[in-house]
Amino acid sequence: MRFKSKEELITGSVYRHLLRLAIPMIIGFFFITSYNFIDRFFVSRLGDLATAAIGMAFLVQLVIISLGSGIGIGVNSYISRNLGAGNEDEAIDTALHTFLLAISIGIAFSIIGILTQRALFTILGADGELLNLIIDYLTIIFVFTPIVLLSSFSNGIFQGWGDTVSPMKFMMVGTILNMILDPILIFGLGPIPSLGIKGAALASGLGRSIALLFTLFVLLIQKKPVQLLVSKFKFRWKIVKGIFQVGIPSSLSQIFTSIVMGTIFLILKPFGSEAKAAYTIVFTYEIVVFLPAIGFSQAVTIMTGHNFGARIIERIREIHSKGIILSFFFMAVSSIIIMIFPKTFAGVFAQSESVLEITSTALRITAFGSMFISIYICSTASFQGLGLGRQYLLANILRMFILQVPVAFLGSLVLGLNGIWLGLMIVNIFSGIIIYAWFKYIFKKKIFTDEISPL
Repeated sequence: MRFKSKEELITGSVYRHLLRLAIPMIIGFFFITSYNFIDRFFVSRLGDLATAAIGMAFLVQLVIISLGSGIGIGVNSYISRNLGAGNEDEAIDTALHTFLLAISIGIAFSIIGILTQRALFTILGADGELLNLIIDYLTIIFVFTPIVLLSSFSNGIFQGWGDTVSPMKFMMVGTILNMILDPILIFGLGPIPSLGIKGAALASGLGRSIALLFTLFVLLIQKKPVQLLVSKFKFRWKIVKGIFQVGIPSSLSQIFTSIVMGTIFLILKPFGSEAKAAYTIVFTYEIVVFLPAIGFSQAVTIMTGHNFGARIIERIREIHSKGIILSFFFMAVSSIIIMIFPKTFAGVFAQSESVLEITSTALRITAFGSMFISIYICSTASFQGLGLGRQYLLANILRMFILQVPVAFLGSLVLGLNGIWLGLMIVNIFSGIIIYAWFKYIFKKKIFTDEISPL
């Protein structure tokens, strides 16, 4: 949804604004998630080993995605709070700084990734053909990293201005191109040779590149959502600090997700490659199930930032509670469907009977806890909208390192493989309850009393 002015976000129905902001982002995130979903589908036709390879490679892809979305959220939050406070010039300067940050961080990550990938996945237990497949895939992904980051950072500019329709269009263009290119580059067509798993990475990279050209056309040529005068750019550490205040904790938290996923793979190691393939399929579906909560969380961040900048404090609490209600409803629907038909969903990717059975059981168990993660995600999104990056980071450390890893490991010792799935479900439920209570405490003691300022 595009809002003509910041005043529209600080007045009117909270439910209506949340829906108008979130629905385009849910659609957009569905398409951008489809990059990995589509890759996995076509790569799974190459066999379970290739599925395991792309699953393990996703650990590093998740770091790239984390940097992009994390810093993008920092851009979104800082722009939102400045617009809410009436500082439009500062918001425009923030938009200009995103280009420099995306290019510099992207190039650095590409170089480091290419040089360290083999050693990293050897430590994680990959060897032989599995390791070679991972390297083939990731090397191409690293080449396109600056493009991925620039796309994600730019989306934060649009979202900060309350425009969630344009990012949706960019994501749709990239994914549709990926859908077209994936089977052609993976399996070959006419004079185009079969590239296997390399083709999946190349298809994603090319799709994102063309989508970025579309993004830059809208930003720089059509001058939407605001005119950016590049000639007046002047680097300021204050703006970088403002972006990083939320962006770095957000990125670190999502990178921690990658680390924890790698740790879960290690916990799964005694149960064989079938269990690893099953976990790959499980978190593929979790990403899809989480889409409503992610969309509403972004809407919560945008609205919280604008209203906090304008110092409309009571409305912040309303945004938090209604965001949870909406996201829980949407997530409950998808979770229940997966719980009823786990074997159907598992069969989309599983190529062997053993992987099918393991995945079906895992989906049935974990899907129940997934709907409760909406409480956690919307509560931490409120932290981001308030500029409370440190609290957001601590919440994720609590959930992942203090709860998820120990509970999953304990579950494996007590109940075997099913104990891991049960542990993941339990953590999703209890982390939501804990962080919800923490947000309520911070709102009452810090926000309502004006102890914390927007900027």
